[in-house]
Amino acid sequence: MYKLFLLVGCLIVTGRATAFKADYLVLSWTAQSGLVAEYHAVVDLPIDFKNKASAVPSDNVQLLASDGILIDEVSLKNQLITRAEYHGHEQLDGQLLLNEEIVFVVRAPRGMVKQLSLPISVDKNQTRFDFSNLVRNARYKAVLPTQPAAGNPDNRVNLLVMGDGYTANQENDFNADVDSIIAYMQTFEPYQSYSEFISFDRQFTASNQPGADKPAACFGNDAVTVDTAFDASYCIASIRRLLTVNSSKIYTAAAASPDWNEIIVIVNDTEYGGSGGSFSTFSTHASANDIFIHEYGHSFTDLADEYDSAYPGFPACSDINGPSCEANVTDETNRNNIKWSHLIEPSTPVPTPETSQYNTVIGLFEGARYQELGRYRPKNFCNMRSLSYDFCAVCQAAYVFKLYQVPYAQGSPLSLLEPGTASPADTTPTTMVAVPMTFSVDTLQPSHHLDVSWWVNGVQQTSNSDGQISQSFVFQPNQVGQQNIKIKVQDHSPMVHSSRQAELPEFEFQWQLNVVPFNDLIFADDFEQLP
Repeated sequence: MYKLFLLVGCLIVTGRATAFKADYLVLSWTAQSGLVAEYHAVVDLPIDFKNKASAVPSDNVQLLASDGILIDEVSLKNQLITRAEYHGHEQLDGQLLLNEEIVFVVRAPRGMVKQLSLPISVDKNQTRFDFSNLVRNARYKAVLPTQPAAGNPDNRVNLLVMGDGYTANQENDFNADVDSIIAYMQTFEPYQSYSEFISFDRQFTASNQPGADKPAACFGNDAVTVDTAFDASYCIASIRRLLTVNSSKIYTAAAASPDWNEIIVIVNDTEYGGSGGSFSTFSTHASANDIFIHEYGHSFTDLADEYDSAYPGFPACSDINGPSCEANVTDETNRNNIKWSHLIEPSTPVPTPETSQYNTVIGLFEGARYQELGRYRPKNFCNMRSLSYDFCAVCQAAYVFKLYQVPYAQGSPLSLLEPGTASPADTTPTTMVAVPMTFSVDTLQPSHHLDVSWWVNGVQQTSNSDGQISQSFVFQPNQVGQQNIKIKVQDHSPMVHSSRQAELPEFEFQWQLNVVPFNDLIFADDFEQLP
C-alpha cells in the first residue's frame, strides 16, 4: 500500500480524478530465489504521482524514475512478519514469526517507474531492478480484471473482504459472514463513528471443497486436507490456531478489485484461528472476529502491540533517541514529554500502577511492544493488549489521524467534501446582479457534526457545526465583477483532544463567480411595447 504523508493544512478539492492505466505487480522475495514477479495485470486506477524527491536509503520498497528520482515507496512493515495473536489471560497470547518469503504488491502508472529497489532490511545493497523486466517476466499475466467487486471506490477506505473454503453453492454463507464481521466491527469505536468512511467491498472466490487444512502435527487423527482456492491451513509453525492463506494467490485475485486499501480473508471453518501481517485472516468461529479487530489496528492504524511477551530481535523504537515509537507506545517517562500527556490527569501518577483504581484512565503503564520493562502503554487494558477490549483514547485518535493521512482511490487523501457533488458543477458560473445563486456540496459525515463555514471574497459569512450531508449557501451579489465563493469543512473529532484538533486537515471547495449587469429578460427586445 502506498505510504504518502499529508502535510496538515488546507486541502483544495477539485473534483473526480482521472483513471490511469496502471501496472499491478505481485512480487515475492526469498533469500534463495531473490526477487520474483509472480503476477502482472494492467488495471485502471485513479492514481497519479506528481511529487518527486531524491532517493535516499530506506526501509521501504522504492519506485524510481529513469533519473533515479523517487516516485513512491511501498512499506513492507507488515509483510515481514506473521502475527499469531489470540485470546489469553489478561493479555493476549501472542507470537511473531519472521517470514521467509515476503510477498507484496506494487501499483504504479504505466511507464512512470523505471527501477525498483528493495529495502535495506531485505537487501542491504538495495539492488535496483529494471521494472520493465519484472513486468515482462512475470510468471502469470492477465489483461483485464475478471470480477469487479461491489462498493463505491471513491473517497473511502476500500476494505476488500475475500473468502477461502467456500464452495460455489456457499456464496450466501460468505455474504452472511461478511455482514456479520461488518456489524461486529461497528460495535467498536472509532469504527462506529466513522463507519461511512469505509467501503466494504466483497469478492467471492469458489473453492472445490469447504474448510481449511488441519495437519496431523496439530490435529492428530482429526487431520484433514481440503482443496481451497487460497490454500487455507491451520497449524502453521506447529501452532494449532495459526491459520494462514497463500499471500501470492490472495494478492493475485485481488487484482480484480485493484483499488483496495486493506484486505481481510474469512476462512469458512468453525475451528478457532487466524493470523495477521500483510492482511488479517480469521475463521468463522465467533471469537475469531476479535483477531480481525486487533489486526486491523496494526495494518491500517499502524498501532503497536501492547502486550509484553518477548520477541527478541524486533526492531527497537524510542521517542527519546529515535526511531519514534508507534502512536500507542513510548519509552518517555517525563510527564511533560509523553506524547499523550494531554490525556493524563494531574492526579494520575506516572508511571501508573496496574491496579483497578487506574483501569479506566489514561496513564503510563509499563509493559508494551514485547518488553516487560522500559516500554509503556497508555491504558492498562486496550484492544492492542487484550482481545475484545475497547480501543483506548490514544488508539482512537491515531485512527482518526490515519484516515486523513493515507491516499485513497481518488489518488489524493480522503476528503470531507465528496468529489463530484458540488453544485453548480461549473466552478466558474455566471449570474446577474441581484439574482440569488445557491451553492452546495455533500460532506462525508461521521456520526458527530462537522465544522462548516462559507466565505465570500475571503470574508466569512456563516459558521456552524452541522450533521447534514448536504451543505448549501445562497449568495445574492450586489455588484458586477468576480466573486469568490468558498466552503471550508473540518472534523473537530471528539476522539481527538481539543489541543490537537487543529492538526486535522481543513478541506475547501471554491467557485469563481462571474457577476454581470442585471438584464430584465421580460422586457428585453421591446417586449414591453404594445403593437
